[in-house]
Amino acid sequence: MSGEHEFYFTEDRVETQGLDLHLLRRLLSYLRPHRGLLALALLGLALGTVCQLAGPYLIKVIIDRHITAGRYPGMFRWVALYLLSLAGAMGFLYVQMLSVSVIGQRVILAIRNEMFSRMQRLPVSFFDRTPTGRLMTRLTSDVEALQELISSGLVSTVGDVTVLLGIAAILLWMNAALALVVFAVLPVLILFVQLLKKFIRDANREKRRKLARLNAYLQEHVSGVAVVKAFVQEEKSVRRFDALNRDYAAESVRLTNFYSFYFPGVELLSSVAVALLLWRGGVQVLSNAITFGTLVAFLEYAQKFFNPIKDMSDKYNILQSALASCERIFHILDSGIAPEYLPVPPARERVRDAGGPMPPSPAPAIEFRDVWFSYGGDPGAASSRGLEPVLRGVSFTIHEGEAGAIVGATGAGKTTILSLLCRFYEISRGRILLFGRDIREIPREELRETLSLVLQDPFLFSGTIRENVEAGGPAVGDAVAAAGVAEFAASWEGGLETTVGERGGRISVGQRQLVAFARALARNPKVLLLDEATSSVDPVTEDEIRKALSNILSGRTSLVVAHRLSTILSADRIIVLHKGKVRETGTHQELMEAGGIYRRLYLLQFNGLAASSAASPGANPAG
Repeated sequence: MSGEHEFYFTEDRVETQGLDLHLLRRLLSYLRPHRGLLALALLGLALGTVCQLAGPYLIKVIIDRHITAGRYPGMFRWVALYLLSLAGAMGFLYVQMLSVSVIGQRVILAIRNEMFSRMQRLPVSFFDRTPTGRLMTRLTSDVEALQELISSGLVSTVGDVTVLLGIAAILLWMNAALALVVFAVLPVLILFVQLLKKFIRDANREKRRKLARLNAYLQEHVSGVAVVKAFVQEEKSVRRFDALNRDYAAESVRLTNFYSFYFPGVELLSSVAVALLLWRGGVQVLSNAITFGTLVAFLEYAQKFFNPIKDMSDKYNILQSALASCERIFHILDSGIAPEYLPVPPARERVRDAGGPMPPSPAPAIEFRDVWFSYGGDPGAASSRGLEPVLRGVSFTIHEGEAGAIVGATGAGKTTILSLLCRFYEISRGRILLFGRDIREIPREELRETLSLVLQDPFLFSGTIRENVEAGGPAVGDAVAAAGVAEFAASWEGGLETTVGERGGRISVGQRQLVAFARALARNPKVLLLDEATSSVDPVTEDEIRKALSNILSGRTSLVVAHRLSTILSADRIIVLHKGKVRETGTHQELMEAGGIYRRLYLLQFNGLAASSAASPGANPAG
């Protein structure tokens, strides 16, 4: 991921000040596919505004021509026209609101899909440093802020501006002197709005930041509820949640206080304008300078004049909140895509589209050449930040058909090697070759079809056993039989159609591992990667898996990360890692005879048996 797009969600702060036209233009670009609906909404807005502005003038006509003159004939026609204008305003408002609501939902649908699609293509390192709860906030509350802006902000703001300009023009046309009385409070009102706008914007931003923190904490402690209970941390967890919840509630109250001061303030200033209008207009009515109907119309227009100002200020706050959400959302959409998801040249596309396994190659199946890696990026730069390189010049080869194994102490870099081979992370220096090809030159589909990984911590999706195995590939029958899944599933009423629950919680850890193993086999991979794949099963199940693998792995390259050395005694090549470096390589027998790190690890695990075997020359250490 390029440095310019690297970012952290440590505090979720955004510094959007004023109106960011770039963000707004980018958001408006999502409206282009819905130009027809947008035109319908604007048409409804225009016609509704005409009906709305016609009402007070019709009241003036009714009062001046009929009520004050005492002329009943013809009044019903004007009253009916007034009622028709009200009905038209309501009808066109319905068209406008329905149109913008549909547009809003469609835009949010597109943005959510784009965000989820982008998240699926981000490198694993992005998720290492980004709390899941904050990503959920991006997909939920931030997206909803955009929906609120589109549905009740943009078109409504255009309507408010149209109403303001229309009323101002009508007031000046009817009586310029009285119009200036109405406009007299505008400087004070604008100053009041500007003073409060900053506080409301900052409170909105802080409220969303604290909501993101609350969601992150909630997600983390719901996922880790077993650990919380195991260490009797319920009270501490509840206290911390209560503190975060109170922070969020306090910020919500603070924002409400600003609004509680803002709306009555605007209402007070508009009432001052009405009072001035009553005083000045009343004097002119008594002096016959204007008609009583004109004064009533002015009062109606004045009320309608200040409502858009109040609404527009509120819409501006919605706009600020939405732009802050936009900034966070577009950070995700603009963040660097994992290199394996980058577009490939046409020549590579042809290779990828051809499908099927890689052609035979005389080169080693897996080759690491002087590979350096640090989770901080460049090893030299990482060291300067206190992050030591995980791998330091690692080199080894696994030939096609060989069963390779990686052993070493915790933190030696064993799992990192599998992650780099799958391109979950990018190496800092060196090369990794798969059948003679640099994995950075292999399109991701081709790479994924060639490799299949079983993780130490098996993850199952909610659904049935069959659906989880099918996620790996089409060879479900052979896979479930080889991994022993068919055997334990047969004892259940639903068989392979048994639902496993969220993260596979309805079945045992060992059974989850077996299903994950079957999922890896279902694609019939050419290279099978096992990250401590038997660590969660009991010895009997482990022995059954090992027997099954002796047939399944025949002719297939495999690379196994193992803590249980009993699972890799028959490996063709054992690679011993120590502090990020390859220290020993060989078969089990060769490494035992060498008397190095591997022998010490073996003796620690099989103390009695290994010691007696080592005392008898020529004896098989495996028993």
